[in-house]
Amino acid sequence: MLRLRTDIPLFYGGKKKAFTVSYDDGVTQDERLISLMDAYGIKGTFNLNAGLMGDRDWLVQPGIDVSHYKFSKEEAAIIYKNHEIAVHSMTHPALSKVPRAMVAYETAECKKELEEITRKPVRGMAYPFGTYNPAAQDVLKSCGIAYARTVKSTYEFQIPKDFLAWDPTCHHTEECMERLGDEFLEMEPEEPALFYLWGHAYEFDAYGEWERIEAFFKKIGKKEEIWYATNLEIVEYLEAVDRLIYSATGDYISNPSARDVWMEIDGEIYCIGSGETVIIKKK
Repeated sequence: MLRLRTDIPLFYGGKKKAFTVSYDDGVTQDERLISLMDAYGIKGTFNLNAGLMGDRDWLVQPGIDVSHYKFSKEEAAIIYKNHEIAVHSMTHPALSKVPRAMVAYETAECKKELEEITRKPVRGMAYPFGTYNPAAQDVLKSCGIAYARTVKSTYEFQIPKDFLAWDPTCHHTEECMERLGDEFLEMEPEEPALFYLWGHAYEFDAYGEWERIEAFFKKIGKKEEIWYATNLEIVEYLEAVDRLIYSATGDYISNPSARDVWMEIDGEIYCIGSGETVIIKKK
């Protein structure tokens, strides 16, 4: 007899909510930001331009007149050691406006340089200026990039359908950040919900918003029901979920990956351990 059931993938630890942040350019203000993140249990990703590391420049734009100093490779290895380092290209060009060969160089060379810092594969990226096209995405795939963040706010908490066009929830300077944070904390989602915040740490100096971001982290951090993860931790966990192997009837589920995975099936939570097979209870 046909048995209808609901299988819902959960985040790490069997949680339905996850929170992550992403900050660009590798500027020296990241050190202060990381101290706040660590204080409130926030984890995140920092997107660096390997070809610009160590530069001492000053950013002047409408409404912005601020230090844009960047960490050297030696400094970055220490500052970002508890978080993820990801690609932001070598020199920050708009990838939708340059030839494929330049996209390949800007991506692969940056990846190589950053891997000399991390001593492990770098699989993430943030698009410079948020610009991309299908050709750039194809190049990123060939370079081993698993995800790439845009700058388009969704104001939602959904998992992206395409991780090479990963739209964040919002930018930290947007007025809706606190409202969205309250909604995220109060919601009891049926499906996994992800809050993705992004920005540049120099903006906290430019707009005087250090107190605001600390208050936000204090409110949203250290919650038992939330998984705090880097961008790549989320992607690799969901890759493990996608690798689950179901028997013909769905009564047995095997996990061939190196990560434990959690599922909610007919209202019951299962942890499917790495290399293990679980038997699903019949109702």
